[in-house]
Amino acid sequence: MSESLVLYTTDKKIATITLNRPEKRNATNPELYTALNAAIVQALSDNNVRVIVLTGNGPVFCAGQDLTFTLEATRQEFKEYMKVNLDTRELLRTMDKPVIAKINGDALGGGCYLATACDIIIAASHARFAMREILIGMHSGGAHLFTVGRARAMEINMTGRFISAFEAEKWGLINTVVEEPELETAVDDMATLLASKPPLGLMYTKRATNLLLETAGFDSLYKYIDETYDLLENTEDRYEAKLAFAEKRLPVFKGK
Repeated sequence: MSESLVLYTTDKKIATITLNRPEKRNATNPELYTALNAAIVQALSDNNVRVIVLTGNGPVFCAGQDLTFTLEATRQEFKEYMKVNLDTRELLRTMDKPVIAKINGDALGGGCYLATACDIIIAASHARFAMREILIGMHSGGAHLFTVGRARAMEINMTGRFISAFEAEKWGLINTVVEEPELETAVDDMATLLASKPPLGLMYTKRATNLLLETAGFDSLYKYIDETYDLLENTEDRYEAKLAFAEKRLPVFKGK
């Protein structure tokens, strides 16, 4: 894995995976997702690791997709990016070990997806959550639907507005909010607690819970997202969003 993009450390039975593009607010591109996927596989295959913690380096957890990459990517490159993106999130969601998201700052777009693909989410009080895809002519839909309900999910997805950590906790999007100085201890305590539980019991508990989500259409959702991203990528509104970003202005959408 690339040490410049993802950091991997272990302490006793806990592996910590850190997104490491602080100068880009840990925005994702194909290389970062490939490195992240490799780190997850490493943690999964290490019999000494019982719990995984996912976090970000710097003041932001993850700002979502790197729009610089998006502007320059060909249709095929973007399609390949979405595949490794979806595959990595699905690996987090379905892997047989518990994953804690340590939200040290904003989790936006794909960053929010990464957070909600984890099993336990603990956030610093200044962190914000948002699905910003609607603002760039795309769409979103993900794991948060199953925790916040349809109405809240629609608000998150359709407005693209920022959700405070306290709102996110109230809505059931995340587990716990703590003040920033307490984040390290709160995550360590939860990781230590989970690491003390029987690994097979945790594995089958996670599998059983995921079966309930799959019954609700989770797998179909990922397939739908994959297909419709390709459709939206070729709309006039999507082109306008890219152009507006490059020209540093607000986009004007026409529904085409």
